[in-house]
Amino acid sequence: MPDFASLFTTYLPYFFLVLTPLVFVHEFGHYWVARRFGIHAEVFSIGFGPELVGWTDRNGTRWKISAIPLGGFVRFLGDNDAASATHDGEPLSAEQRKRAFFTQPLYARAAVVAGGPASNLIFAVLLLTGYFYFAGEPYTPPTIAVTADGPAARAGLQSGDKIVRLGGKSIDRFEDIPNLQFLYPGRTLPVEYLRGGHLVTGEIEPKYCERTDKYNNVARYSDFGMDPLIPPIVGGFTANSPAAEAGLKAGDVLKEIDGKPVGYFTQIPELIRDKAGQPVTLVYSRDGKDYTTTINPQVDRAPDCNGKEGPVARLRIHPVASTEIRHHGIVGSMGAGVRHVWGMTTMFYTSMAQIVTAKRSVDELGGPIRIAKAAGEASYAGWTGVLQLVIAMSVVLGVFNLLPVPVLDGGHLAMYLYEAVRGRPMGLKAQEVSLKIGFVLVIGLALLATFNDIKGILSKFAL
Repeated sequence: MPDFASLFTTYLPYFFLVLTPLVFVHEFGHYWVARRFGIHAEVFSIGFGPELVGWTDRNGTRWKISAIPLGGFVRFLGDNDAASATHDGEPLSAEQRKRAFFTQPLYARAAVVAGGPASNLIFAVLLLTGYFYFAGEPYTPPTIAVTADGPAARAGLQSGDKIVRLGGKSIDRFEDIPNLQFLYPGRTLPVEYLRGGHLVTGEIEPKYCERTDKYNNVARYSDFGMDPLIPPIVGGFTANSPAAEAGLKAGDVLKEIDGKPVGYFTQIPELIRDKAGQPVTLVYSRDGKDYTTTINPQVDRAPDCNGKEGPVARLRIHPVASTEIRHHGIVGSMGAGVRHVWGMTTMFYTSMAQIVTAKRSVDELGGPIRIAKAAGEASYAGWTGVLQLVIAMSVVLGVFNLLPVPVLDGGHLAMYLYEAVRGRPMGLKAQEVSLKIGFVLVIGLALLATFNDIKGILSKFAL
């Protein structure tokens, strides 16, 4: 069972390699803000349970790595638990009370609690800022090629239109569109686009798609029937390409197939759809001169948007790169980083709201096994794949902890908001009940996500 073997040999090591620094960043955010207010941290732990290794610094803080590496905590002076939910009730000296967490003014406690999630979001912005500054920001113009008889075509869009807004969201680049495909599977969305300098509005009723990948993760999304507008230029060939055998070379411009003009690259599959194994006449341009040749498209098998495989005809060529690289200064890179983190944040909260309101299936929740798989697979994509995963997980860790659920940072902030409005803290009994409810919710969510992980693995080996 290679899936189980790779889980322990590849996925889990990368999971801990990615998770541990993010937990440190989160807890250090709490610690750093607390130190600014003079609050004493008794323990800074990466992981839970028995201590494996640790040391005590000159300020009296015990820094340690514990046996269960799924999270961490900072325990402040006077706390009764690792979550700083209640104080221990033990008498403190006047000097100790000045340095205890629970004696601090409301704004200080709120700042300390918010420091953890904020540090994860800031960390993600800084990583993206560095990446965009040194490597540039990928950018594909939102000028589209429309699939014949597809949802966009039925909505009146044409190839060459430039998408301005979709689903109420501003579209700056084509890379913004896939996010909406996964956020609103099968949902009709308003669209605004430019044609000939004029703004046109309409609605797209997409095709609902549901596919299961090789790791048994289910993806539900919309097929809008539009792609980036890529010129019909040969960028290269795949193995056993009939186009290469016919004499085409990289840089050739495809002009006609069986007398029909080729306007953009994604039109090629439409023109040879029913031509598998049959000769087609191809006109192409090279160095300003037109040439004609005959090609026999090969039969391949490819899945449709619901994962059902069927025969397709291919020339086995791939296009020239359509993605540009935008290079920014440090301020522009930081602005791009903030924009990307904001986009990931809104996607997370929108997805969670859809799950809560039953608009999205709970089987899309993933737990530690699915995250471990993602970490392992990201390693195969090189350092950029790992970096993208670190950024995504840092954002998720930050925004998840801001959910207004007791035991999470957002739950504490909600209690502080109650205290600010009412002028007094929530009663101890109410705090205890809410924390128990929050604990049950979080544990239930974790168990559900882990169940989904295990179900996904077992289903791969079902008879």
